[in-house]
Order: sequence, then C-alpha cells, then structure tokens
Amino acid sequence: MKQAVKLDYLDGLKVLSCLMIFNFHFINFFYPGAYSLLPEQFHTESLEYIFGSTPLNLLAGGKFGVRIFMTLSGFFVGYRFFLTGDKRSLKTGVIKKYFRLILPIVTANILIFILMSLGAYQNYQASLLAGSEVFVGNYNNFEPSLLGAMKEAFWGCFVTGANQYNGPLWFIYYEFFGTLLIAAILSLLGESKARYVVYAVAAVIFIRSDFLPFILGTVVCDLTYQAPVWLEKLSKQKWLMALLFLGGLFLGSFPPIGERMEGTMYRFFPLKIILFYNVGASMVIYGLLHLSGPAKILSIKPFTWFNQFTYGFYLLHFAVLCTFSCSFYIALQDKMNYHVLAVLNLILSFVLTTILSYLLHMFVEKPGMKLAGKIGAYFDAH
Repeated sequence: MKQAVKLDYLDGLKVLSCLMIFNFHFINFFYPGAYSLLPEQFHTESLEYIFGSTPLNLLAGGKFGVRIFMTLSGFFVGYRFFLTGDKRSLKTGVIKKYFRLILPIVTANILIFILMSLGAYQNYQASLLAGSEVFVGNYNNFEPSLLGAMKEAFWGCFVTGANQYNGPLWFIYYEFFGTLLIAAILSLLGESKARYVVYAVAAVIFIRSDFLPFILGTVVCDLTYQAPVWLEKLSKQKWLMALLFLGGLFLGSFPPIGERMEGTMYRFFPLKIILFYNVGASMVIYGLLHLSGPAKILSIKPFTWFNQFTYGFYLLHFAVLCTFSCSFYIALQDKMNYHVLAVLNLILSFVLTTILSYLLHMFVEKPGMKLAGKIGAYFDAH
C-alpha cells in the first residue's frame, strides 16, 4: 500500500473549474448571446457567436467546471482508501462532509438575506438593460425571510437541492449524497472485484443524473491506483494520455445551450451535453494524472494558493454578481463603452469575490474544518 499525498495539480484543476463557473455566470449576465447564440442578444457583431460556438467557450465552461468538481469529489472519496486500504475515512466521510460544508453555507445565506432586505439585488434591473432577463432576471425576486434562508442552509440544500436564496447551492445536494453513494459502495465492496459490476450498474442507473460524475471519478481513482497490468502499460503511453486529455477538453467545450449547432464543428454530435461533460471530465482527470506537463502547470503557487478559497468563492460569487456587479453596471452603462465597462466590472467583481472568499475561509471555513475533524475523530473512536 502507498501513502496518500497531496495532489496539487488536481487542486489547480479545481481552481480553473471555479474560474470557469465565475466566467460563465458573468457572461450570462452581460453577454447572454455567447450562451444563447441568438443574434438579438449579441453586444458585438460576431465575437459572441465565435466565442460561444467554438472551444473558446471553455474559458466560460461553467457547466463543465461543475462536473469537474463532482468528478474530483468522487475521486477523492476513494483516494485514501485505494492507496492505503483504510476504511475509516469512508466511515466518517459523510458526517465530516456535512460539518465542513454547513458553516460557510449558513454564513453566505445570512449575508444574502441581509443584502436582499437592503434591496441590494439589482439583477432584474441590470438584466433588462443587458438583454439577459431570461437567464438572470428572476433570481432572488421575492420577499426574503431569515427563517427561509436558514432552512435552505441547514436542511433544504442538502436534502432537496433547495437554492432559492443562493443559486449555486443546487450543487450541495449532489455533493452530499454523491459522497454518501460512493462511500457506501466502497465500504461494502471496495475490496471485492464485484465493485466493478456495481460501478457499471450505478453508471447506467444514474446516466442522466449528476450522480454519474461521482461514480466516474471513483472509477478513475480505482483504475489509477488499482490498475490491472495492461492498463498500467497503456497509461504510460504519453501520446495516448495526451489524446485522452484533449478529447476530454473537446467534450467539455460543447456549447452549453445545446441548440443552434448548425454550421459549427459540433453539428455532427448528438445533443447529449451533460453526458459529454461527465465523460469529458473523467477523461481530463485521468489524462492529467498521467501527464507531467499539464500537472506541472497546474501545480504552480497561484493555483495552490487560490485553491483554499474555491469553496467560498463558489458560494459567494453569484451574490456578488447580483449585487455589486449589477449595480456597477447600472451606474455606468450610459457613461462609458459597454465592453470597457464589462472588463472593468469583471476584474472588480473577481477581486471583491476573492476578498470575501478569503474572509469566509479564514473566519468560517477553517473553524468548520476543525469542528468536522473533531467530530470525525469522535466517530472514529466509537
């Protein structure tokens, strides 16, 4: 058995995924044509179409980025187990997961409630000016309730995927139960060859669900650290791993709207976008695990530094876009060039979200991680 080590390059991939999600939502707010590919929503003559209908849209591939997050979660549930054979992390993983996730969610929802109560949400007004009302106009357009925000934070987002206050919280339902699903499979069958049959059956059952990337992530981990001899030999073929990596990126670059593909390189493919993203994410991760070049790039210090803030960034970025970004846009949209304003807004919104994420990490997330560790240690001892 090997010893588990920190895989910095996978943390770097998580950072890129986080930035893709941020860019995706920003573009939906202010350049909706790049998502819809509808000329009436363009703010440029053709740039949005070129961006949105080619692999360039990976820069704002938010839907693909979320599936990378999910696939990595499935990978890391099995990582320590496949390296060390230690089942303790599987036993307490779900309990620790809840307590690691909950405090930042509660804090974010309290902040959102306060901002809504103060009338700071300007996404509806901004969407009318930017032509993005179909995508972002209806968010948080209701009378806020502190009790409602707390129900969503403590219970709703985990059990039903409730995300009325904080849109990105839909992910938490899959993160929590996806972790539980993988932990259950590995606890029961992790040392048996029958696990491969269970992987296959579970993949078929969840093929149209966002539980699929958790399964695929675990399969990637299994086939990396418990690989049969023939697969080990194939994985040492760098050209093959490079093709796998690039193929995964291509699947992840499929335009997220899934419509109006005529005349693009994607017109030959069936409209199975989420399946493409799920399979593409697992291909990218498997290739990355066996390629030193991309791994070295993703291990640089800016990525490893920013990784500690990705969870808070994910929780807070949408609220920043709906409040600061939209207010900034409304205040200046008739006073300067649209595209200059957009670039300035993107930079300032990113910086503000990063600062808030840092504060959330230092004063909320880190104490939550310590609490989760103590609770996990208690259950390990009992």
